[in-house]
Amino acid sequence: MALYQPSTSSNIDISLPTRTSAASRAVTWIGTIGLLALLFWLVMHSALAQAAPSTLLTSEKLSWYLTRASGAVAYLLLSASTVWGLFLSTKIVKEWVPAPIALAMHNYLSWTAIGLSMLHAFVLLFDSYYTYSIANLLIPFTGPYEPGWVGAGIIGFYLMLITSISFYCRQWIGQKAWRKLHYFTFGAYVLTTLHGWQAGTDSAQLTPIYWTSLALVLFLTVYRILDALNRRYLTAPSRL
Repeated sequence: MALYQPSTSSNIDISLPTRTSAASRAVTWIGTIGLLALLFWLVMHSALAQAAPSTLLTSEKLSWYLTRASGAVAYLLLSASTVWGLFLSTKIVKEWVPAPIALAMHNYLSWTAIGLSMLHAFVLLFDSYYTYSIANLLIPFTGPYEPGWVGAGIIGFYLMLITSISFYCRQWIGQKAWRKLHYFTFGAYVLTTLHGWQAGTDSAQLTPIYWTSLALVLFLTVYRILDALNRRYLTAPSRL
């Protein structure tokens, strides 16, 4: 997706790295506090519906509560990252969000989604109902529970990881190759949505979120395509 790139001209604003760093720190702190609060609320909401607070930490289902909560928040972050990336690529937010903050937010959403996805998988190693091994978490379609849909989620995670890492490799692989590689984001989004919808135990409660997310991504994707075609038409040389 088209992200902000600093100018390489001689009159570049040397204060840009400082502004970018400050924006990144602000977004990171605010986002981390909000995410921890949301994750804690989801765990407590799920657990207290079935267990007393005093037995939560010793409950055999603690890993289940954690994987449900972290998975739900990870999906929200992935959806937000995909939507925000489309906003950036269509330049909808260019006029009202400073470029350093917009870029910092996109990176933060992507990497935090990856981190919570790793937590979502890791706590399954301690699940008392299904027996997961590290190989089950790394190799698609080998797990004991819904191997097809869980495998889709694993592949989606790998695609998400590749696209996030590729941002730091643009100078080696080239801008054109990086743009093509970044389209894996759509594959990651679709596979992760199918994973959550079909394998998640909270899919019924999260259905409105899935539909809203899908509608936003579809609308912005169509808008982006039409906007690109319109720009190409306006800049094409006249054939008259």
